[in-house]
Amino acid sequence: VRLPQPTDPALVSIAELESREIQLEAPQGLWRDAWNRLRRNPGALIGFGLVALFVLVALLAPWLAPHGPRQQNLSLIREGCCPGPSGDHLFGVDALGRDEFSRILYGARYSLLIGVVSVAVGLSAGLVFGAIAGYLGGVVDSVIMRLMDIMLAIPGLLLAIGIVAMLGPGIWQIMIAVGVVNIPVFARLLRGAVLAQRENDFVLAARSIGVPRRTILASHILPNAISPVIVQGTLALATAIIDVAGLGYVGLGPQDPSTPEWGTMLTDTTRYLQTAPHLAIIPGIAIVISVLGFNLIGDGLREALDPKLRGRG
Repeated sequence: VRLPQPTDPALVSIAELESREIQLEAPQGLWRDAWNRLRRNPGALIGFGLVALFVLVALLAPWLAPHGPRQQNLSLIREGCCPGPSGDHLFGVDALGRDEFSRILYGARYSLLIGVVSVAVGLSAGLVFGAIAGYLGGVVDSVIMRLMDIMLAIPGLLLAIGIVAMLGPGIWQIMIAVGVVNIPVFARLLRGAVLAQRENDFVLAARSIGVPRRTILASHILPNAISPVIVQGTLALATAIIDVAGLGYVGLGPQDPSTPEWGTMLTDTTRYLQTAPHLAIIPGIAIVISVLGFNLIGDGLREALDPKLRGRG
């Protein structure tokens, strides 16, 4: 007679059978879970595709552009107007005979650089102010937040125009101006997240064993409060591109009119709207596509990182 062995199916417990059927998944981290949600979001995937195209165009502009962005050919001008798209010039030429396609490609470099640097300026300063105000509280919090309220009371584009007017027109001045406009947004957002985190059990436990305050803030609170700031940073990139184009359009951008920056390219197009509408339409489409990409990514990140939506789908 054969004795039952430990591996005999007859000796497998009901609990083991149920666990094999259920096949419980191991819990995932916040960022891995967010990435899995992003991969299932069609809008976010489209946004990543548009931004990837935007970045590739900016990086490969010298190899993709058939002409120099400042190369003039006045012989192409017909009857004082600008020829539209053709086989030799896909997007036509401007009033000085410069190839619009090449200028659009190089303009992606300026818009991407200015957008990233300006958001980095606002993000770095906003993180400092928001973290200090949210963690220290009291008088420090009141002073910092009232200063942020004063900045928010002024329309963003108007504040940026005032800063550029004070510093003088130019690319670096635009970066600083747009960055300063974003400081109160990041500061208030991080302050609220820090206030929500600083009374959690893990923070109280760290305080009870004597962990220094700056270590608690840097190692325990900020990693758990940074998610909404990342989402806002992505959305701020889209806003920064629009602000940069707006400042360039009103003449506060690069002072060299030959600079292939999308806002600057729109400066003198109003006089040609009837005869050469492509001069306004094509840079406008480039701005819309780049902004749409960052907005779609921002919306996807917001849904992926929202704790109310994390358990759904």
